[in-house]
Amino acid sequence: MIAADEAVAFIRRNGNPLDQLRLRRALDEPFTPTEAEEILGRYQFPAGSWDYKAHDQASDHVGSLGGTIHCLRWVREFGLSFSQMMMRTTKFLESIQSPDGSFYETEEKLAHSPHGWLQEETIIDRFFFTAAVPMRLCSLGYQERAFIEPAIRWLECHWTDWKLITGTWYNLWAILCIYPLFGRLSASQYQRCYAAALDWLPNLDPQPLTWLLDALQAAGFAKEEPLVTQGITRLLDLLVEKDLCSGRKYSK
Repeated sequence: MIAADEAVAFIRRNGNPLDQLRLRRALDEPFTPTEAEEILGRYQFPAGSWDYKAHDQASDHVGSLGGTIHCLRWVREFGLSFSQMMMRTTKFLESIQSPDGSFYETEEKLAHSPHGWLQEETIIDRFFFTAAVPMRLCSLGYQERAFIEPAIRWLECHWTDWKLITGTWYNLWAILCIYPLFGRLSASQYQRCYAAALDWLPNLDPQPLTWLLDALQAAGFAKEEPLVTQGITRLLDLLVEKDLCSGRKYSK
């Protein structure tokens, strides 16, 4: 079984400031919004974009749309939805939206250090980015932002393309999570996406599973949902397997 106390001790010894703060929140230990903003601020650039790593962890890096989508889950986690950092974020997102309503990674990021997971067929990731922006913002209480509706309209023009939706597991994840928020995907297509996501679960590793479960919670999925319960079971099985194989020598 997973030795939770050993995992907690490992994070306390080796975790970076964000790891430590997330652990404290998970354990219901006190922290202040000011403290959370100070730590998260190390991941945001003045123009509003975010990076996966803090400024003191990587000297040569740039903000990106991918990094922004990734980091906004922490903003929600720490209850900072209406902070100044979110005001900067929404201005950044407004500035990079394409005229047709879609989103894609910034030219600066593509020129500097493009994500290794980007597909050669760019519309696959354009679909993900365009779904992920409203997914994240709506979980933070920004349903009424002017650039949300054009993004949803763009998605409506493309989400009947099954090959596109299943181009990556995270396209399925994003479309499932915006369905409860907007309900404009047909019920039959939603069920088809849901079934495909269930079929995909056994192929996911711990990191994408945690992203998926976090996004499902943010979208309001109940803990009894099959996608949630089976996702948790898969994650725990993987962690137990890794725990046994490593002799409980946790790796960062």
